[in-house]
Amino acid sequence: MKVGLCILVLVLAGGIACSVWYGGRQKERAAQQSAALESQVQAMQAELEQSRVREKQLASLPPQVVVKTNQSRAVEAQPVVAPIKAAPNPAMLKDPETRALMRKQQEQALAKWADKMISPEFARTWNLTPEQVSKAKTLFAQRAGAGKDLLNAMMFDGLDDDALAQRGRETKQRVNDVEAGLREVLGTDGFSALNEQERAHEERDRVKKMREEIGSSGESLTKEQEGSLLAVLAAERQGFTFHVDFGDVSKIDFEYPRDYFSEQNLQIYFEDMQQLNARIAERAALFLSAAQLEQFKTAQHNRLDQSRLTVKMTTQLFNKRRGN
Repeated sequence: MKVGLCILVLVLAGGIACSVWYGGRQKERAAQQSAALESQVQAMQAELEQSRVREKQLASLPPQVVVKTNQSRAVEAQPVVAPIKAAPNPAMLKDPETRALMRKQQEQALAKWADKMISPEFARTWNLTPEQVSKAKTLFAQRAGAGKDLLNAMMFDGLDDDALAQRGRETKQRVNDVEAGLREVLGTDGFSALNEQERAHEERDRVKKMREEIGSSGESLTKEQEGSLLAVLAAERQGFTFHVDFGDVSKIDFEYPRDYFSEQNLQIYFEDMQQLNARIAERAALFLSAAQLEQFKTAQHNRLDQSRLTVKMTTQLFNKRRGN
């Protein structure tokens, strides 16, 4: 991704989960936090089930016109997922130990991702010296770290909209500077190859998980089918135009992040993902059996639901607007 938002969201979610464990040294506080989070998850799961019913009811409505507002795209339409009435309690996120642990978890995750993407094989392909590999990994982690720092500011620092806009401009400049450094180290073609490798790695991971799910039904994928599925995922992703693309860091509106990560834009993004999944499934039907295709569609649906819930839980922590 560029995995962009998905990586950052999962990193944040992982840090939040770990913070509950870390707070276990103070048993009473940890128990309260765990119970609160569990209650929130259960509520959102129930809401997600209700949203599926609403989706069916809205399926017959005509397409809505996409309009541009405040430098981000939005749709004047009823949201499929209703807003959460009560945001998670942020008290645990202001604890210094919790913040330190989350920062450590985030940095470790980004460093591991950089090692995986700028692998020995990638270095050999692009004739990188050890010094270039080290510098590229550092820059690669810094690019994702810039977005991480902005999300942390939204979660922790109580910035009003003007202060957040300034922080967003600074973040965008950081990303631009880091990407210029990556292009200098890797060259234009190497830089493009690195970004494509991020997306391709995510797709390989998806195929691996789907292979396990489909295989459990006794309809294992052959190597040829896996190769065909990877090719379809890449081709459809490259040919699909998102109205709001949370998967591309370069398209994130850092200056107006609360508007960009709005409920409406989340709705648009997941509607786009549903369309992309349908196109992928249509092509997959050419080389999957009927039973495999049904399992594949189920895996797609489950993955989208899990992503929707993870994004909703995380954005509720940092997307609450503060007054000027």
